[in-house]
Amino acid sequence: MNAKSVVTVFIPLLSLLLTGCAGGGFVHEGVPKDNQPPQIRQVKVTPNMLVTRGKQVTIEATVTDEQSGVKAVTAEVTYPDGGKETLQLTPQGNDLFSGNFNAFWNENAMPQNVNEWFIRVVVKAADNSGNIAQSPETKVRVAITPPDLPSGL
Repeated sequence: MNAKSVVTVFIPLLSLLLTGCAGGGFVHEGVPKDNQPPQIRQVKVTPNMLVTRGKQVTIEATVTDEQSGVKAVTAEVTYPDGGKETLQLTPQGNDLFSGNFNAFWNENAMPQNVNEWFIRVVVKAADNSGNIAQSPETKVRVAITPPDLPSGL
């Protein structure tokens, strides 16, 4: 093989290799793009029947993302007086995320209709590719604290 033949074969081969190294199209072929949001399953609020003002509440959710992994999980809490709170849920292992908060709302700003006396919880999860998922709303009934009885009764 003479020098001209080596240059004729080597230059196109080098050009092809450099194109691949510089991010040419074939470098990304076969690598799936993550366009699927995380999966949120089994949102659990404890206590799950009745919450009174000042009570500690725990939110747990099972969240998975098979492609890029779970980046963050939050819970948006809406109180019966319209107030909102966002809680960062932390990983506990085995795809479980949890967080606690103390339930506080203005009892004087409660809706007139007792059928609207709920804490509403929505869990949101983001993966490492920017996909976002949101759970259905979970509701837990709330009650106001009864007034103290007068002394001497």
